[in-house]
Amino acid sequence: MEERDFRKKVGWFQFICCLLVIWNHAGNAELFLGESAAGHPLWTFQNGAALEPARASIPCFMMLSAYLFYRNFTWQDLVGKWKRRVTSLLVPYLLWNLLYYFGFLIASYIPYLSDIVNRERMPFSAADMLRAALLYTMNPVFWFMFQLLLLTILAPVLYLAMEHVVTGILWLGLLIWGIRSGVQLPWLNLDALTYYSVAAFAALHCRSFAESGWDKYRGILGAELVLLGAVCAADLYLHAKIPSIVLGRSLVPVGMWLLIDERRLPERRPFMECTFFVYAFHFLPVRLIGKLAARAFPGNVFLAAVLYLAMPAIGYALSWQAAKLLGRYAPQVWRVLSGGRSAAVRPEKSAAAEERQGG
Repeated sequence: MEERDFRKKVGWFQFICCLLVIWNHAGNAELFLGESAAGHPLWTFQNGAALEPARASIPCFMMLSAYLFYRNFTWQDLVGKWKRRVTSLLVPYLLWNLLYYFGFLIASYIPYLSDIVNRERMPFSAADMLRAALLYTMNPVFWFMFQLLLLTILAPVLYLAMEHVVTGILWLGLLIWGIRSGVQLPWLNLDALTYYSVAAFAALHCRSFAESGWDKYRGILGAELVLLGAVCAADLYLHAKIPSIVLGRSLVPVGMWLLIDERRLPERRPFMECTFFVYAFHFLPVRLIGKLAARAFPGNVFLAAVLYLAMPAIGYALSWQAAKLLGRYAPQVWRVLSGGRSAAVRPEKSAAAEERQGG
């Protein structure tokens, strides 16, 4: 496929994954139903059939990040890629974590807000602030960013392991063995390492196949992989097999990539390029709306279900409006918090600029 089509397809995947991340955090049965939520049909739906497709979004994000990092990778590119990730990952990671920490700290001293955020008065502590900044203790959705930072630091090691086809296959085999054996790594999630490594291997050794133009045979193969991934997910719930979830969540993004015809995708709109900011910000409006609605209409299952289904659109729209306000009135703050991205400021972006940002 052409570079423009490739970038468009990546952008659409990032946008859809962002909506799924919001849906993953939109569960509200426990807010509306309290202790009686467990076992209720609404709770079962939100934590069962609906949750698994939403959870596939993070592995997809991981795989897209890895593919873009190792696409055209050489040793000479390493320092430049690291420098760009300081702006696009490290700095916003630290700043967002600090914003969440101080936000919860301040809210804990305001009577009504302290109930909403479920925090009693939090004494300020430099140690707590440092833990929040480095280990996302007040911003749980950033566990994904933490994993990406660790994987970026490990880039030379991963490249050495997968620079050649044979060693790359052995490396992937080692990861599969580790998952089957229940190996636990300090800080680094073995599942995340596996998703990242699979996509890195594809970027290094399967790029011609990954970026070939769509045809019906790719579509058929993609549909088969998605179906197989769904079977693996079902195996997890039926037999509690952890390797099944890693396999399933690896197969679904790959299958969807093959299944979708990039030529039929519409051009992206500016709001679709705001995914990083939405990912970082969405948890606040999503939880706030859920808690306020549950307080106003306790036990209202119908409203809870409607909000749950509509929350990806609501959460994304509110986050986009916040991004536009920042981009208009505080563009420098916007650029830092969005990792150097500029979609909320400029309506269009060239393919060359996207390539520099993605690489």
